[in-house]
Amino acid sequence: MKSFVILILSLFSLNSFSQNLFINEIIADNGVGQMDDFFQREDWVEIYNTGGITNLAGYYISDDPLDLIKWQIPATNAGVTTVLPNSHIILWLDKDPEQGEDHVDFSLNPDGETLLLVAADGITIIDQITFPAMATDVSYGRTTDGAATWQYFNNVTYNADNAELIQDPELLFINEVQANNVSTWKDLQNEYDSWFEIYNPNGFQVNLAGYSISLSDGSTWAFPTADPVRTVVPAGGFKLFWADGEIADGTNHASFALTNVSETLTLKAIDNSTVDSFNYTAVDADHSWGRQSDGATATIDFPQPTYEVTNSLVIITPPTLFINEVLTINLSDTTDYALQFEDWFEVYNPNSTAVSLAGYYFSDNPENPRKWQVPNYDIDSVTVPANGWMLFWADEDLGQGIRHASFRLKNNDESLRFTSPDGITLVDEISWVSMNADSSYGRITDGASQWVTFVDTTPEASNNGALVNVKEETANNFSLSVYPNPVVSTLYFSSESNIVVYAANGQFISNYTKVKTIDTSNWAAGLYFISNTKGQLAKIIKE
Repeated sequence: MKSFVILILSLFSLNSFSQNLFINEIIADNGVGQMDDFFQREDWVEIYNTGGITNLAGYYISDDPLDLIKWQIPATNAGVTTVLPNSHIILWLDKDPEQGEDHVDFSLNPDGETLLLVAADGITIIDQITFPAMATDVSYGRTTDGAATWQYFNNVTYNADNAELIQDPELLFINEVQANNVSTWKDLQNEYDSWFEIYNPNGFQVNLAGYSISLSDGSTWAFPTADPVRTVVPAGGFKLFWADGEIADGTNHASFALTNVSETLTLKAIDNSTVDSFNYTAVDADHSWGRQSDGATATIDFPQPTYEVTNSLVIITPPTLFINEVLTINLSDTTDYALQFEDWFEVYNPNSTAVSLAGYYFSDNPENPRKWQVPNYDIDSVTVPANGWMLFWADEDLGQGIRHASFRLKNNDESLRFTSPDGITLVDEISWVSMNADSSYGRITDGASQWVTFVDTTPEASNNGALVNVKEETANNFSLSVYPNPVVSTLYFSSESNIVVYAANGQFISNYTKVKTIDTSNWAAGLYFISNTKGQLAKIIKE
């Protein structure tokens, strides 16, 4: 009977806690905000308690709905894990559980994910939130403590009551305008549209949410309030907005379009006070009109637009370099120095001299080409040898070394961009639809224009001769016309083509440029696959 009573009381207590504990506020990209006890700025989650004194020891925190017991709050220090009535407690999501009971063994994804608070039974979900993409130093929390509605907070309310403060108008400049964009910079829809750039000279970031911008004809667009990733202008930085009248294309697309004439843009704060006005004029194709230097009064024509970088930019023309091979699902392929199987990409240097990549940029986000900059604290470790290769890990583990990028690669519909140290000059880029586990996507030969799937990956080694995954022709892609087939000596093509030849097992044999015939006399008898640069295939029998 006594055991039964204890069980009932335990269940009552659990239900009581489940009604009183709330995930209250989250920050997933802590740049200059609150530091933990070890003077580190890490992700954190705030739990709010509306009930009695509660010790969270034994509860679970997870970012995986399929693994509710991903990390259990330790029961070794009640002073750290106990939350008082109508109070908050902070848990650091920093992969540093050795730093204390309030440090969780995983971090948050700033691109958005689900976070769950689970009862000690490992089954009952006390609270959960699926948060959207997060900007640096902008938190996502309940509008007031424990409320049902959520919002972004520019004024992060770390371990305090949630409340939004109206920000005062800040010093900002309309810094550059391109109204005649023919081939300079394209949006995510691959359209070359007009744009304007906002410059923030302050030593702190400014969120344009609630600000508005208008043309002299009265057309006005309010910056959205629910996408800080696209409305926060970093301290001393820039933010580009598309002025194309296509708001369905994204929250950084204004409701009006610019025309290549003399016009005035006016930026207004939340209180409708004027922050800045900018007069631009018609320019030649692919030129822009901007302030002579960032925030200056004088304006000039820019033959080389400087989108989202300083108007005083010095263009750095890079040597020829290639993204040569990429792997996005690494289950058993290659480990890094921490013996972990992580995403990776490879750079190939075809030059006769070594090239340092210190200061170059890589990004998986076309709207943010400067997502990760190769550090310069160890030049030798990021110098690609002459006619050589270098591997970078896309694993978000910056602490594991200089060649570990701040992003991971997605397997589906992803891209990778490689940019000069000037921040805008393209070195190379590649996109893909999907990859198989432990198979890479690479150039058929080092630096070649054609990309193929490699069954046997070649990290930091030549792609030449690697085993290629060659698919047989289908009704959709088989239009490469060759004859005769079977062939004894000369093989003919219906039109001049760039051709790559593989053996039946996918082994690379040879490639040919702008040919209408191939001499197969020296080929061994057997089955071959032939591909052109359009991806069209043909299966050939050599007799």
